[in-house]
Amino acid sequence: MRVIKNLGIAAGLLYVFTDIFGILSPLYVPTNSSQATTVWLTISPVFEVLFERVEVVGGIWVLLVTWGAVLEGRLPRALNYLGMVIGGAGVLSLFPALEVLGHVFRLGEMVWFGWLGIFVLRRSQSAAARRLRAFFAALASKLAF
Repeated sequence: MRVIKNLGIAAGLLYVFTDIFGILSPLYVPTNSSQATTVWLTISPVFEVLFERVEVVGGIWVLLVTWGAVLEGRLPRALNYLGMVIGGAGVLSLFPALEVLGHVFRLGEMVWFGWLGIFVLRRSQSAAARRLRAFFAALASKLAF
């Protein structure tokens, strides 16, 4: 279990760092046109490798988290199955013929994270979780017609 946990932490950190780098990298734009060309030729291959295939790293991370949850028996079985399908889609998006699975991974990952968050929030007994549940209950009562 310790190996799965350590691999999951490493994959999760790599996944977060590549996403953050992908978001922040367009902020650096040189004003000199020759410098801009040099910078683009330098970082373009890195972008293509890292950010067009970031779903693979995310898929590995989701699979590792799901695998650990299956071994520990702490998450609902359906959530684990969803995690396996989503993680598998992320990993399989590595192959050019299956690139569309990258979109399935990104959309499914949102559903998986949402479900995981709701599950954890409902199970938590902390004061912060109680305040958050109260906030959402008040919000739901205001939105009800």
